[in-house]
Amino acid sequence: MNKHILIMLVIWALLAVGCQPGQQVVSTSRSQSVAEEPPSPVAYLDKSGNNSEPASGQNKIKVLYAGDSGIVMGPHIIASPFNYESKGAEVHVWCQQVLDALNGQPDIEVHYMTTWQAFEEFPETPEELAQYDVVVISDIEWEVLVLYPWSRFMDAPMGPNRLVSIRDYVKKGGSLLMIGGWSSFTGRKGMGGYHGTPVEEALPVKCLDVNDDRREAPEGVHIITLKPDHPIMQGLRWETCEVFTGYNRLKVKSGSKVIAQVKEFGDPFLVVGEYGEGKSMAFASDIAPHWGSGFMKWDGYDRFWVQAIRWLGKK
Repeated sequence: MNKHILIMLVIWALLAVGCQPGQQVVSTSRSQSVAEEPPSPVAYLDKSGNNSEPASGQNKIKVLYAGDSGIVMGPHIIASPFNYESKGAEVHVWCQQVLDALNGQPDIEVHYMTTWQAFEEFPETPEELAQYDVVVISDIEWEVLVLYPWSRFMDAPMGPNRLVSIRDYVKKGGSLLMIGGWSSFTGRKGMGGYHGTPVEEALPVKCLDVNDDRREAPEGVHIITLKPDHPIMQGLRWETCEVFTGYNRLKVKSGSKVIAQVKEFGDPFLVVGEYGEGKSMAFASDIAPHWGSGFMKWDGYDRFWVQAIRWLGKK
């Protein structure tokens, strides 16, 4: 069998099982694997960040989180023109630390989808999305959500436009968070593709009409808080946060609030706004490596995401 075909079969086998609970191939970062034992939940925090008692199930903020996943293969070895070997493949979930932090809270429940799961299973209508208080889209290009799997790809129509459904979900009172990355907003070489889409209408920012919206900053950039009293930012010392090594450049919409910006360039970093009856938030950098490698080590990392989801989920 052609070795390239064999590699693709291995990939699809991993996609089929890679994110089932307990699978060891799922990892918390781009260089670490999940331990066999589930992580201990972080301390319960109330909306002010203080310790609190568990909430009843009916009061939980329900979150749909899609994206931040991939397959890492290798090493690849070419021993001769007739001998090519691929020595490994792992499914990675880059946002695992955040999923653990959120699910460790008494008032938050997260339903997570990898990019390939979202391609097949992401809710198709605003009514289906309405079972969630918050929808998070992170490093998942627009094609994953606007198109459908092969079983429906040749159908006409294929199905509802899920980008329209996301917009209408927010308009009717839902909350949307887009987190940056190479496949978010406009993205690397336009890979994100959200400029000019219905999802962009619901965001508090405009995606740039350019080929590439990234600002790579290997030297690192710092974040300064403009509204430290905003519920998302309360109790957090951003001056102690490690630098970010890149982010998506964004344009703030009229009426939106810039909560934080990039110190060195003045670009918006954290922006919130309203659309219809709902809320939206744009976080310009990555939740994980490589842009967020230092961010993940910050002692305010878990608390920041918990407070962001609580603010978005509060009606």
